[in-house]
Amino acid sequence: MIAVISDSHIPSRAEEIPEKFLEKVEKAEITVHCGDFVTEELHDCIEAKAEKFVAVKGNCERFELPSSETFSYEGHNFGAYHGTGINPRGHHPTLLRIVDDLDVDVLFHGHTHQQEAVKKEGKLLLNPGSCTGVGGGSSERGNPKMITVDDDQGSLIVKLVELTDGYETVEERSFNI
Repeated sequence: MIAVISDSHIPSRAEEIPEKFLEKVEKAEITVHCGDFVTEELHDCIEAKAEKFVAVKGNCERFELPSSETFSYEGHNFGAYHGTGINPRGHHPTLLRIVDDLDVDVLFHGHTHQQEAVKKEGKLLLNPGSCTGVGGGSSERGNPKMITVDDDQGSLIVKLVELTDGYETVEERSFNI
């Protein structure tokens, strides 16, 4: 399983990532953070919990991280990118150009703080939303959200996870890529 989080903004806008999300990070084969950790300490804390960690720079980091990363999982090619500089935020045509530039099938991205799972032109765009529920930019404060991805005989099973009053709700979607 891949656990995907983003836009934590700790400690500037939130105190911590929910424990239920950190448990998923610890169980995942790969953990992706799509930027806006804010502190290197948080980056290092998540990296210590993850089996394999993929992290990219958001617009709030003041430490070095790559702006994009690529990796493979179960025969699919994935990319991670924060979304800084895309106007309007989350603009699908721009994200699809990044998909092409990275030569991937699936792009994890953040910056909007809004959860999304859409297939466009045969490619999958996945935004986990803010893992702490903070607002910013074009979004208001909401519930903490994340995404998990599993492979099921070539199909990707995407689970959109949201915490409401400590209870986890999951919307599951299947995508053929």
